[in-house]
Amino acid sequence: MYLVHARLRGPLGARLPGDTRSLVRAQAHEGGGIEHVAVHANASPDPVLGLYVRADSLADAEERAAEVCLRVLSRPEFGGWSLLSAQVPLVAPFYEALLSASGPARPGEDGSGHGRLGPPENPSTGPDQRRK
Repeated sequence: MYLVHARLRGPLGARLPGDTRSLVRAQAHEGGGIEHVAVHANASPDPVLGLYVRADSLADAEERAAEVCLRVLSRPEFGGWSLLSAQVPLVAPFYEALLSASGPARPGEDGSGHGRLGPPENPSTGPDQRRK
């Protein structure tokens, strides 16, 4: 299962219809793989629909989500709205931002040595093993 974020753009000042989730679910055909829909109407800079899609590949999930969104946007309630993208979000930038916000790494936590939970040396090659 994939989470696909569909970014939408509406006319200036327009808000998503209050029943957007229901309208999206109504356009998701049986067997289309759409399992759940989340609406993030206040996402910035554009509203986002989160579609949980069961698919064999990432590309297939993105394509299915885009198809559903385009069907929804053709409805009169969405006059003037367009689909900007339908993509599985990357989480790496989120974690990179967290790491950079935490400041410089302490010795051993930046991949150059052992972290807080690692042993001071490899137990299989430690002093006890070398004496044998």
